[in-house]
Amino acid sequence: MNDIENEIRRALRPLEPSAGFTDRLLAALPPRQPPTVIEVRTPHASPPASRWQRFAAPTALAASMVLAIIGGQRIALERFEREERAGLAASQALMQALRVTSRKLDLARDAVRPPEPSTETADGETRS
Repeated sequence: MNDIENEIRRALRPLEPSAGFTDRLLAALPPRQPPTVIEVRTPHASPPASRWQRFAAPTALAASMVLAIIGGQRIALERFEREERAGLAASQALMQALRVTSRKLDLARDAVRPPEPSTETADGETRS
């Protein structure tokens, strides 16, 4: 294993370039050309923008923001109302289930409990 590592290290070790390498490399490169200068001309001065042109973009941005806020509020209100209706429906279903359960428990209790002995009172009434 060490032999392989040593061979790899020998093969990958840095070597000093031969004499004149830099000169030969620079001679092989194409000659440098001076950078190209591009002259930028400004267009003729445009006439001053009208009031509408100056305020069109900010006005459109403000209008779109107002519409987005109003739309978002409407969507939030509809979602709240929908969740409230769903909550009321769930509450009504729960109350109905509790009433049915209560009736069934009353029936089960009556079926399991033995009848109470009746006793007569002094005025002749029967109590259970």
